Amino acid sequence: MELQGTIQMGEVGGLVDNYMMLVLGIMITAGILGGIANYFLAERHAEFAWRDLFKYVVLGVVAALMVPLFLNMISSNLLDLARTRPINLFVFAGFCLIAVIFSRRFLENLSNKLIQQVSQIRKEPMMKQM
Repeated sequence: MELQGTIQMGEVGGLVDNYMMLVLGIMITAGILGGIANYFLAERHAEFAWRDLFKYVVLGVVAALMVPLFLNMISSNLLDLARTRPINLFVFAGFCLIAVIFSRRFLENLSNKLIQQVSQIRKEPMMKQM
């Protein structure tokens, strides 16, 4: 059986075209901006640290890169519509920024709950010994 519609890079409608590069650029830019915003929104009393900023930016880019997956899961055709209505690219960028900003809070809440549960599990054996 022959594969129909062979995908070659550079073809219109191919694997990588200008539109896909634009979408990728939007995700990376939103991830960087959102990561920087998260770094400055984080409550810390220490001095500026490049390592922490880099960590926030990387996590921001990862969160922004997951937005197309989320849109696909909810059966959204936002990216398809953006091909013909470029104004929808701003909506997509907004979704990426929202994903990045809220991903930090989600991960922090999740880690705090996990730490509380681990602390509670460690305390239970001590309580039983008394």
